[in-house]
Amino acid sequence: LCTREFFEQRQGYGCDDPAPIFIVGLPRAGSTLLEQILASHSQVEGTMELADIQRLVSTLDLHASGARYPGVLALPSANDYLAFGEAYIRDTRHYRVGNRPFFIDKMPNNWAHVGLIHLILPNARIVDTRRHPLSCCFAAFKQHFARGQGFTYSLEDVGRYYRDYAALMAHFDSVLPGRVHRVHYERM
Repeated sequence: LCTREFFEQRQGYGCDDPAPIFIVGLPRAGSTLLEQILASHSQVEGTMELADIQRLVSTLDLHASGARYPGVLALPSANDYLAFGEAYIRDTRHYRVGNRPFFIDKMPNNWAHVGLIHLILPNARIVDTRRHPLSCCFAAFKQHFARGQGFTYSLEDVGRYYRDYAALMAHFDSVLPGRVHRVHYERM
């Protein structure tokens, strides 16, 4: 579904607010370090791992008539995508304590929602933190996450998950060239 043509047909959709900076990637790939670096800038506010995009995905799935995510992305109208973007900006405002023009949403799992983010907030920045597969996967495997990262409890699962993540990000690089900025942990 998320082809170059799909996004071209929806060009101009969404809320044009440039405030959000999404840091996406896998856990233990350097997203916290990157957030701290960016939030040290006087115009950027760090928040936390916000669940607002995942809530929107759940809402889309609930209201879809038989379609599942990401297939449901074909259903909303231009006005719907504008409303989704405006709701995201409104609903995340309470996480922001200052009046800085930009803020960070550091939910790593939002890598799976780059297409949705692009549709609802076409001027938001999306930064993919990438770490060498062996380092990233082993660091995630040895970390005991409280919840939400069940794929990290098996080396096979974490390796497969990394491969799927890298493939989807490569797909978005091809259908939305230049949309996602990539930061390599080792180079940073």
